[in-house]
Amino acid sequence: MKKYLLLIACVLASVSSLGCKDKSRPADLPEDMSPCFVTITQEGKPLEGASVNFEYTTPVKYTTSGVTDANGVAQMSTYGYGGAQIGTAKVVVTKMVTEGLVEATDEDEEGSMGSDFYVVDAKYGSVDTTDLEITVDSKECKATFDVGPAVHDPAGKR
Repeated sequence: MKKYLLLIACVLASVSSLGCKDKSRPADLPEDMSPCFVTITQEGKPLEGASVNFEYTTPVKYTTSGVTDANGVAQMSTYGYGGAQIGTAKVVVTKMVTEGLVEATDEDEEGSMGSDFYVVDAKYGSVDTTDLEITVDSKECKATFDVGPAVHDPAGKR
């Protein structure tokens, strides 16, 4: 009887693990993606927390994006896989901050939602107006872009 229960337990464990697999890499995701690191600075200083997106000038199926770290460096990835698709792309950069956010310190106190502001010039936040461009080839790509002086644009105004 113990062997029978052990066999059932093993079968159940095997069957249940089948549903736990990671999503598989899409067949149409390019195999020749290039490791890509983009550094974003603002007035020469690293800009942390900026969203960086590539808008390719040739049709691609998947989005390439990253977020800058404390050194202003975004490690670009495509569909969750490290690397950028080969080709030429416009570089779109945005960063939003919240000011005036007040969190409640106890149950009876209410917080404040604060206000959202963009700190990167609107021209870099749209594929139609950005002048930043990158060409990704089969080698590792690295590029640095400066987005000029900080702005303080209310989020609802763009």
